[in-house]
Parts: sequence; structure tokens; C-alpha cells
Amino acid sequence: MRSLLAALCLLVVGAALAAERPTFDPKLGAQLTLDRELIDARGRKQTLRETLGGHPALVIFGYDKCPNLCGVTQQAVASDLNKTSLRPADYRALFISIDSGETPADAITAQEEIASAAGPASLAAWRFLTSSDGAGAALAKEAGITFDRRKGIDQFVHPIAVIALTPTGRISQVLPALTFTPRDLQLALIEASENRLGSIADHIFLLCAGFDSSKGQYTPAIWAALKVASLATLFGLGVTVLWQGWGRAR
Repeated sequence: MRSLLAALCLLVVGAALAAERPTFDPKLGAQLTLDRELIDARGRKQTLRETLGGHPALVIFGYDKCPNLCGVTQQAVASDLNKTSLRPADYRALFISIDSGETPADAITAQEEIASAAGPASLAAWRFLTSSDGAGAALAKEAGITFDRRKGIDQFVHPIAVIALTPTGRISQVLPALTFTPRDLQLALIEASENRLGSIADHIFLLCAGFDSSKGQYTPAIWAALKVASLATLFGLGVTVLWQGWGRAR
């Protein structure tokens, strides 16, 4: 009986710890609630729909006072977006705080910290958003991200990634933090734009590329290209054989 009770206690403790552990399980195609209201760095209230304004977006969930990866990820995204051929007016870059205690003043500070990496033109695409009613945390949960607040150190433990959203707030791609390249960010935005952005070469690459989730990068689908080439060869041989047979019959 004692052994059984001990085993049950261990199961309960394990379940409790698992419940507290942050999770990261974003689902491609998941729809975020567009009517959730957020506050930008100027103190203006806007829904997610209004913030997107019909543009595709890269979204990072975190908090402005994060001493760890949030700022590093922001800097990397800001710097890499400058290396793409996309116009900042055609997309949005959103940093949404999961901490309901943060204010527009915190958002301004975070925005100022990436200003040099983004540059004046690209900074216009960025929105640092807070919410006193927990809307940011609710959106993160919809995106498959949960977090744990450690009161002893006054910090959040949370996963971090770059999520590409369509203009209608649907998740189209997820890039793990700090594994992406400028090309990955550009292709993620082009894919999220639903063919509204990008050059012909970009769209051809997307048709002939795959997303390697283990690396968090777009990679050329070599085998797919070889299959296409093989089919084209077989088709050509078939046409040749039919043509020769038709010529002999005449």
C-alpha cells in the first residue's frame, strides 16, 4: 500500500510539473483571433486585424523586459529583414508582449533598442504591442505557445520563434529562433502574402523548395527536381517513340 501511495504521489508531482512546463506546439493553418485588441508604442488601441492592415507579418511572442533571447531575436530579425529585397511598406514585423503588466513605455524602450539594426525605413514596419487584459498571452496560446512566470526571479520562461502570419491572421510558417537566414524570412513573408509579394524567381524557388523543419530553413527540394526531370525525360522518349512508329506506319 505504501509503495502504491508513493507511486501515486510521484505521478501527481510529475503531472503538476508537466502542467507548469511551457509548451511550443504551433499548428500551420491555425487562425489567430483578429478582434483581440492590442496597444502600440504610442498608446493607440488596435485590433490584430487593424494592426496587420492587410499585410503578411512576422510575429514574435515574448516580453519587452526579457533579459534573454527576446532582444537577440528582435535584433536578428531586424538586421536580416534589411538584407531582403522586400519593401518594409509591404509587410509587418510584430513583437507581442505576453506580460499584461507591460506598458507602451516598455514597448518604446524595446523599439528604440532595435532602431539601429532595423534602420529608419525598416523600423516603420515594426509594431511593439502590449495588452493590459492578457490579449497578447491569449494570442500566444492560440499560436501554440504557453509560458510560465517565475515570480522568484520575476521572469517568464517561454519558447521563442518567428511565426509568419497571412494578412488574415493564419499561421503559414514557423521559423525557430536564430536558425533563420534573410532568405528564410523573405520566403516566409512571400508565402504568407498568398502570392502578393516576391519576384518570379522567388515564386519558382518556393515551388521547387521544401521547408526543413529540423533546420528551420527553406531548402531546395533536389529529389523533387530530379523527379520532374525524370518525368520530362520519359515523356520526351515516349513522344520520340510514338513519332518514329507513326513515321514507319506511313
